Amino acid sequence: MKFTVAAAAVIALALAATTASAGVVITEKVDLDHQGVKSKTKQTVMIQGHKKKVITDEDETVTDLDARTMYIIKPKYKEFFKVDLPPTGVYAMKMVWDGATVGLSKATEAPHKVAGYSCQDYAGTAHIVRFDLSVIKCVASDAPGAQEFVEFQKAQAEKFKGTILAPKGEIPDGIPVASITKQVQPVWNPPPSVPPQVAANIRASAAAFKPIIRGISVTKIEVKDLPTDTFAVPAGYSKGVVEAQLPRVQIKQKEKMSAGGVPTAPAAAASAAPATH
Repeated sequence: MKFTVAAAAVIALALAATTASAGVVITEKVDLDHQGVKSKTKQTVMIQGHKKKVITDEDETVTDLDARTMYIIKPKYKEFFKVDLPPTGVYAMKMVWDGATVGLSKATEAPHKVAGYSCQDYAGTAHIVRFDLSVIKCVASDAPGAQEFVEFQKAQAEKFKGTILAPKGEIPDGIPVASITKQVQPVWNPPPSVPPQVAANIRASAAAFKPIIRGISVTKIEVKDLPTDTFAVPAGYSKGVVEAQLPRVQIKQKEKMSAGGVPTAPAAAASAAPATH
């Protein structure tokens, strides 16, 4: 009897340790309509504790909240770029246009199923400079790894408190198993002080602007213990200079954001980094 009790205690401790260290791996497909140009890609989101890694076809992004650091890793060139948290410049812009700061609230009371998961719709909108941004997410609170995912989101919100990246509204309790983010440019009514020709040019630009729509759908969620080196820069990679890799318009945006400005166009952000939750 004593052997049985002791064995049960050891098993219980082992299970508790496994649960405490478990991470969540979310595989997603991404459908992007960038002003009429459509593409399909995939990405993987990995979270464990206060660390997150997003893998896309082009690069990898590692976020370490405790170290207040983000690494942009380019496997093709064996390079990485180090960014302090909270990020500024194009990296802050990317999070804003991804909808990270949009306040969300329940859109419907009744949950429904997406990809086999029961989820609740949340929605929110924001006006950024001359663009309207809308976000809809179907959040599954019972999805495996939901607690780990939400804890990271809350920890990140705490780190970003007091900055332009601080999320507004509530943080949904679960993993978004489907989301749609849409950027549109509404009709602009200029003040009388704007010269007629300038106003006409801006109206023409707004009329020609096609929406940017990004849809993300979860295809698989796994709970597993992730090795420490999952969130490390691979050995042998060289440190790159962020500004040297950016088009001139993005460098200007980065300088403006660093000075306390706000993003002015979603087009620049769309090419800056992968879409993430």
